[in-house]
Amino acid sequence: MVRRSTIELDEQLLERAKRALGSPTTRATVEEALRRAAEHAESALEERAERQRRYFETLDTHLDLDVLASDST
Repeated sequence: MVRRSTIELDEQLLERAKRALGSPTTRATVEEALRRAAEHAESALEERAERQRRYFETLDTHLDLDVLASDST
């Protein structure tokens, strides 16, 4: 799905992004920048979730389950 939008862009930033990404047009530059931003954010979320899963798998090595299960305060 394509959506037409009118936005104000910093021209110097756009030119820097075009050079950095090797994109010939504004549209290609914006689409590539959005694609990379989305991929980076999704990857960061997946990595965080994986670290949390690994931590939970080893949780019993970080705490004493007998103490947690006891009625003493």
